[in-house]
Amino acid sequence: MNHNKFRVLLLIYMVFILSLSSLPGESIPKSWLLSFDKLIHLIEYFILGILLMNSMKSISTKMLIVVIPFGIFFGMMDEYLQSFISGRFSSGWDVLADTIGVIIGSLLVIGNRKND
Repeated sequence: MNHNKFRVLLLIYMVFILSLSSLPGESIPKSWLLSFDKLIHLIEYFILGILLMNSMKSISTKMLIVVIPFGIFFGMMDEYLQSFISGRFSSGWDVLADTIGVIIGSLLVIGNRKND
């Protein structure tokens, strides 16, 4: 799949993340899965890291300079926006989980490219 298709997927996924984050806390069903909140953040941003890296014209370690800060910034903005949503709050721990997810996802793409 070329980088332009990944860019479309990336935009759709980013809208999806922001849509989930804008749900009021009261409307989110209580589930045992939510007790794994940080793991969910990590997986969510792991996918974002994969999409970000694949949306670049060239995939190299140099692109980490763009991808990782963008992923961190997006996670911080997502958390900031959540602070305005009823029943939701912002958490530095969530940003940390988001950051780890973006890093792992983007490094996985680079590792897979080197093995090809």
